[in-house]
Amino acid sequence: MTAKSLRRLLEDRGYQILRDEEVGSPEGSAWTETGDLDALGHNRGWKVALDVERSVRDLAARITALLEAGWREVLVVTDHGWLLLPGGLPKVDLPEHLTVVRKGRCARLKSGAHTDQQTVRWSLDPEISVAVAPGIATYEAGKEYEHGGLSPQECIVPVLTVTASGITPSVNATIAEVRWTGLRCRVRVERAPDGAKVDLRSRAADPSTSITPPKPLKDGAASLPVADDNREFEAAIVVVLDPDGRVLAQAPTVVGG
Repeated sequence: MTAKSLRRLLEDRGYQILRDEEVGSPEGSAWTETGDLDALGHNRGWKVALDVERSVRDLAARITALLEAGWREVLVVTDHGWLLLPGGLPKVDLPEHLTVVRKGRCARLKSGAHTDQQTVRWSLDPEISVAVAPGIATYEAGKEYEHGGLSPQECIVPVLTVTASGITPSVNATIAEVRWTGLRCRVRVERAPDGAKVDLRSRAADPSTSITPPKPLKDGAASLPVADDNREFEAAIVVVLDPDGRVLAQAPTVVGG
C-alpha cells in the first residue's frame, strides 16, 4: 500500500488529512505525517544519527501545535524500526536466481525455490514465500541502514499517546482575512481573547522562525510589515497567539501575496 492510497482510505473513513502545519478541526479525527528519518537513513547511512535530535524536536513541536489547537490526544505511530551499523551491516549470500525481488533484509522467492535461510509466508498471499536475512545481515553489500527483517529493532515499534493534560484548550479564534499590500500583511481575526497577538512564521509552532515581530491585535486587526524584501514569495504561516504564546489559529500565506 502506498502513502497516497492510505490517505485515501483514511479520508473515506472520515479522517481529516492534515498537510504540513495544518491543524484542522479538533471536532473529529485526523491523520498527519512528519519526519524523514527513513529517507535520510537510506540516503545517508550512519549520518542519519545526526538528524535524530532535529527530528524529535520537529515531532514535539508538531504535537504541541496540535494540542494547543484544541486536539485532546495525539497518537504517534510508525511503520517499522531499523538497523544501523557504521561501516556496513554484514552481508549474507542468497543466489539471485532464486529470487523475484531482493531487498537488503528480505527477498521474495520464486515459486518452488528452496533456501536454507528462514522463510515466511506473505500474509496477503500465502502462496508467496519471503526469505529473511539472519541476525543483522543483509543481502546487499555496503548497507549501513536497513529494515524489512525480523529483528526486534525492526519489528517492535513504540506507540506514543500524548494527551492535552496541562495545556489550556484554545479559544475558538478564527483568521477571517489575510491581505497583502506590498510586503505588509494585514490580518483580521474574529473571537480572539484580550492580549492576543499575530505573528508571521515559517513554522507555526516555532517562534524562532518569525519573519516579523509579533503584533498585538487592535479591534481584531493587525498589520505585519516584512522588512526583508528577499523573502517575497516565500511560503509563510499567519498565527494567532494567546497572551501566553500558544497558537490559537493559523493560516498559510505567501509573503507579498
